[in-house]
Amino acid sequence: MLLTAGDGPADWLVAGQALHRVLLRAASRWVFGSMHTQPLEVTAVRQVLRAHLAMAGVPQMLMQLGRAHTAPLTWRRPVADVLTWD
Repeated sequence: MLLTAGDGPADWLVAGQALHRVLLRAASRWVFGSMHTQPLEVTAVRQVLRAHLAMAGVPQMLMQLGRAHTAPLTWRRPVADVLTWD
């Protein structure tokens, strides 16, 4: 969960910058994420989460991070076999 000290425009900007840094750092290690903000758009939900989880900040983003499993590269035909240069 991404938290900020407050819940104003300046805090939202800081949250966006932090999210950008987290996603870049994670992607450099083949970890990718999905973000969820819709549940947090309701003030009551934010307050319940904050109280239930005893968080010190205002929740701005729920994130799910996971490792990407990529397939090995496949062989490609040479360009000359595919294109003709007439």
